[in-house]
Amino acid sequence: MTEPLSSETLKDFLGTIRADEVRTGRVISVEDREALVDLDGFTGPGKALGRIPRGDLTRKAIGHPSEAVSVGQRLTFEVIAVDWQQQCVLASASACEDQALRAFLLGLRRGATHEGQVQSVHNFGVFVNLDGEPDNQCTGFIRGPELSWRGIDHPADAVTAGQRVVGEIIDVDTRRGQVQLSLKALQEDPLVPFTDQAGLVTTGQVTKLIPFGAFVRIADGVEGLLHNTEFRDEPVEDPGQIVSEGDEITVRIVEIDLVRRRLTLSARTLPKNGKRST
Repeated sequence: MTEPLSSETLKDFLGTIRADEVRTGRVISVEDREALVDLDGFTGPGKALGRIPRGDLTRKAIGHPSEAVSVGQRLTFEVIAVDWQQQCVLASASACEDQALRAFLLGLRRGATHEGQVQSVHNFGVFVNLDGEPDNQCTGFIRGPELSWRGIDHPADAVTAGQRVVGEIIDVDTRRGQVQLSLKALQEDPLVPFTDQAGLVTTGQVTKLIPFGAFVRIADGVEGLLHNTEFRDEPVEDPGQIVSEGDEITVRIVEIDLVRRRLTLSARTLPKNGKRST
């Protein structure tokens, strides 16, 4: 990359640039990993350079930046950040590639709710056609952990293609043209009803054995840790010697931490829990 001439004029110019704003410029170099742009509006000595990484040139699949832009081409781009060490601007042309899409995305805000229809369900998440988005776009995406408080094996356990859903907007990404949603954010946290239940004795199902204990589900979407030191009065070296996954056991709620979403359990001084006979 050609170093821009360091000057107070350049520093002052860069100081006027803010992240997320739209700027324009002319492509002056196309390299293997990026395109360099001469930013409009700079009147000092030298150039004010913008760097657009290959992944931010277009949302289309390309092998080389020259497939997306050429020297002399004028571009409109969104500012990602100002790199003060290199004294240049990091930018994204993909964020301004589709003006109708950009206008739709900028009209959304984090924390608001939005409706849509599930387009497809995959093991890594769910794509959603959001109401109001431009034609031939699919901007909504829900990650697996944001589908439900319940433990699910696959997103298909929570939603199906064609289903109408309402989610909370947790992120709007103009560079990728994507809106991340959370269905879980609009559901009641199943741990909340247990906030004042320290000392409660209940039954639960062992869901997972780990070297230092076992996870026990005491309600739908609520699992707690039963540490090796809490199975019996004497510490247990291997929880598998006491219980198996799927066993129903009696436990006492010791502590509820809503901030870290942790539930601590104990089976000490309770009726002996043991493996099911086979």
